[in-house]
Amino acid sequence: MSQKPLEKALPFYLQIQQTIKERIWHGEYKPGDRLYEAQLAKQFSISRSPVREAIRTLINEGLLCMDEKSQITVYKPTLKDVKDIYGCRIALESAAVALAAERATEAQIAELGSIIAGTEAAIKKNDKEEIVNWNTKFHEKIILISENERLKKLVDELHSLIYYYRLLNIEGDERGPIILKGHKEIFKAISERNPEKAAQCLMEHTQEDLKNLIYLIEGKEEIK
Repeated sequence: MSQKPLEKALPFYLQIQQTIKERIWHGEYKPGDRLYEAQLAKQFSISRSPVREAIRTLINEGLLCMDEKSQITVYKPTLKDVKDIYGCRIALESAAVALAAERATEAQIAELGSIIAGTEAAIKKNDKEEIVNWNTKFHEKIILISENERLKKLVDELHSLIYYYRLLNIEGDERGPIILKGHKEIFKAISERNPEKAAQCLMEHTQEDLKNLIYLIEGKEEIK
């Protein structure tokens, strides 16, 4: 199990939080796995207090769950939850991309183009985690360009679960090129200053992601 030495520069609970988060994202902790506060404190050679704070934060982010017996388990995706979260994404990000098409500066459009170029380079290397990171940067940049702080705050609340889903969703045939194609269509609409087309492209791109994710999680080819 991977573990970086804790650094004194950052609060221990933040370092523990990030380590647990990365273990979940990369499958070292599987969905439904039990986590134990005392065991984690022993692993990190630290008191239980920062471990407890890290766990509390990860519960708020949705990556950990606590049942009625106070047992801590790793988040396990359900079909309903996946649909609910992607429904939120479509609503929020469609609004953001429409604003981005209206408000983007030439410099910001160039930055989106650079992100797409980075995605293409990652696809050529077949570096799936790097593809996911560029994918995340593309969507986060659109949120920033929208200049809607309330919208950004709502999206940020889903960040950990969205990234978790992106890591799951990179699996499958030709996922990198499919993601890139969707981003290029969105980018073109933003470049053309077409809010309606940008929102439509974003919705179709996200719905395609959802369809593939449901297939991977539930083994179903179609959304019912």
